[in-house]
Amino acid sequence: MHNPSIVDAGPQPMPDDASLSADGRSLLSWTIVALFLLNCLNYIDRLLFSVAQEMIKVDLHLSDFQLGLIGGPAFAILYTVFSFPIARAADRGRRVGIIAISLTLWSAMTAFCGIAANFVQMLVGRAAVSIGEAGCTPASHSLISDAFPAQRRTTAIAIFAVAGPFGAIVAAVGGGALIAAYGWRTAFLICGMAGIVMALLFRATVPEPPRSQPRSHHSASFIDTLRQLLARRSFALVAVAGGVAGIGSYANQQYMVSFLMRGHGLSLANASALMGLVIGGVGIVFTLLGGPMMDLGARRYPRIKAWLPSFGLLWCGALYAAAFQIPTVGLAVALMVLGSMGQHFYMPAMYAHGQDVAPPHMRAMASAVIIATSSILGYGLGPPLIGLASDILGESARVSAGLSLAECAKRAVAACEAASAQGLRLSLSLGSCFFILAAVLFALASRWVVADVHEHDRH
Repeated sequence: MHNPSIVDAGPQPMPDDASLSADGRSLLSWTIVALFLLNCLNYIDRLLFSVAQEMIKVDLHLSDFQLGLIGGPAFAILYTVFSFPIARAADRGRRVGIIAISLTLWSAMTAFCGIAANFVQMLVGRAAVSIGEAGCTPASHSLISDAFPAQRRTTAIAIFAVAGPFGAIVAAVGGGALIAAYGWRTAFLICGMAGIVMALLFRATVPEPPRSQPRSHHSASFIDTLRQLLARRSFALVAVAGGVAGIGSYANQQYMVSFLMRGHGLSLANASALMGLVIGGVGIVFTLLGGPMMDLGARRYPRIKAWLPSFGLLWCGALYAAAFQIPTVGLAVALMVLGSMGQHFYMPAMYAHGQDVAPPHMRAMASAVIIATSSILGYGLGPPLIGLASDILGESARVSAGLSLAECAKRAVAACEAASAQGLRLSLSLGSCFFILAAVLFALASRWVVADVHEHDRH
């Protein structure tokens, strides 16, 4: 099934569908399917901790703030540090091999998390997972950009991105059922083994696409590359906007199951299934709609990749803030579903804009810069900030109810549980304000979107 128009290493014109043989089209289709499956595993492994965290909290005797440290900085710091050198390697070397090695590493470390016995071991395991996952998105975006023409790039990236909400469904529904039946440790071990199998399959079957620019152009230093990217004002604003939106997004991902269990008394299986609906089911539909809408709409509305995410984030921030305060579970979930509809436009737009304005030999680095910003702000601040706020506000509610910490520690008191739920409700509502701030930043970026894309086209 060798097809030179797809797998040759040298720079060649971008192939279109008409110029490809049947085998070439099949390889191209399998490439995006394989990347979708790989990114799905990426999100399953990330979200599995969120689904299991109420059980992990009890087993390892953790606070909400410690849960936030494991879900946030433990992941964000090394993820950011390693994303840049791996992206540089992807801009120079064979991306398929880099992606396969990355998947193997993060899957093995996911399995390690399944045997963690305390806070430190879980922290180390999640940090090691992030090193592997740092190699997934930049190399994948670079590979997609060389495999698909520019007019189909946002749609292809949207297909890759929709693996996130699809993975959320699998992690929430399948992972929740697996955890309820066999425990969280077994779930981590199974996911780790599945990832290793997928890494072997990916390396054996996915072709390396030709690069759209000769390797002799890959001479810019890291600082020069960063300077060129950040000189495009829309790129810098969109990257920061994605990171600010990530504060709300990643906090919701980590604490939504906990919120439904504490605030509405749902079981783990039911709470995780509802999280799958809110984040996953809605996310699949609107991420897939968003890519083609922005690709088609850009012909008439060239700023749509900034305006549509801006409107969506404003919408979701207001509805999420209200949803976390509603005492009726049905209405709360309905508002979260409506809010989620607006949340899923920004990610494909953010990554596609990075690919639109970056030179071909900087595309993986463009994704790495966006990922680093999203990780430091979103993962790094979101879960621990909301977790700390939850602890502080929950403690305030406990003191107001006249309950001592010792009394709550010795036995389950309904008022203690209500105080913990109230702290989480308030902290999540406050976290929703970051969506609104991100909407403002996307709107500001729209002033330079067209000029920055044209600047890239001139070069």
